[in-house]
Amino acid sequence: MPFPILARPAGDGRADPLDAAVDAARRVADAASRRAAEVDHPGGFPEADVEALREAGLLAAPLRGQDGGIGLGTAPGSLHALLTVLRTVGRGSLPLGRLYEGHVNALLLIDQFGTDAQRSRWAADARDGHLFGVWNTEIPADGVRYTVDRDRVRVEGAKTFASGCAHVTRPLVPGALGDGWQMAVLPLDTLDATVEPEWWQAEGMRASQSGRVDVSGTTVGTGALLGTPGDYLREPAFTGGSIRFAAVQLGGAEALARAARAHLARLGRTDHAGQQARFGQITTALETGALWLLGASRLMDPPAGTPDPEAVRAYAQMARTAIERVCLDVLEWTDRTVGARGLGAPGPSERVGRDLRLYLRQPDPDGAVEAAGAYALSHDARPLGSDL
Repeated sequence: MPFPILARPAGDGRADPLDAAVDAARRVADAASRRAAEVDHPGGFPEADVEALREAGLLAAPLRGQDGGIGLGTAPGSLHALLTVLRTVGRGSLPLGRLYEGHVNALLLIDQFGTDAQRSRWAADARDGHLFGVWNTEIPADGVRYTVDRDRVRVEGAKTFASGCAHVTRPLVPGALGDGWQMAVLPLDTLDATVEPEWWQAEGMRASQSGRVDVSGTTVGTGALLGTPGDYLREPAFTGGSIRFAAVQLGGAEALARAARAHLARLGRTDHAGQQARFGQITTALETGALWLLGASRLMDPPAGTPDPEAVRAYAQMARTAIERVCLDVLEWTDRTVGARGLGAPGPSERVGRDLRLYLRQPDPDGAVEAAGAYALSHDARPLGSDL
């Protein structure tokens, strides 16, 4: 049976798997955009859209070919396609994009640090439709702790901002093991954990269901432990991975631009000189963001050779900072474009704007730009994706 995203070959009868993944993401995003308002409420969740990701083969796409995927983001030369898929899904729904980025992140970490047996086991789960995620945030005094006792692992503590908490069944959960920070993939659907989606009371990203999960008192086999203590924070993958959430954010900015353009078309105002000037700024900003993603893929995933780890970290921090600025600019210009009439609820400009403002609040933005500057000041040449 053909891989789902290859079910619609190109006109010559052949389909490039990465191109097919991007096409599948467009179809999922278009449907998610039409349904997004329905799940924009406390406790909401884009369940139909996650199912669409599964049916399209996108939940399994990051897996290696022998494991039933196409190596999206794991195979050499596939990073730009992955960033395009994430951007596209984010354009359809930022909560869905956040959930899919977390799923991809978990599979990439499993690919990097898992044993052959673990990759095979969790690949089967991804093919079966299990939703993965990465839950790292916690209140330190209440954080997750692992204790190994022969072939079992006792688990205590809780995670917060656990996106998709009532629907993710294979969360990758870093926690304290001795003096280190240890990853584990927990079979949440078999554990007696306390899941609190109602903990999530934020104004934006309501449908991401980023609640609290307490796994205290549960036990898993040692086979749930992924890699060794400290692997989760290993560079350059840890910092370099920020380019993925930046891609989803850029998709949200594109959604705002689409909503503003549709608003002007309904009012018959697309020929207004002031609005055209604003859209010139919006289009320029969006293209700037897309070029940063292209530069990141060229620097981090070169056709030959191994990227310099320090350059990867610095470039990811530069790109994250630049795309945040793009999104903030697009938020301002689209607000001015649609005005008070276009920002009423319910409406896509108001909803996507809420989601994007919250999603942009990623940890340590000042530290990111400082680190990029430190790299530039300590090297003769700054990292560039534009001259490779």
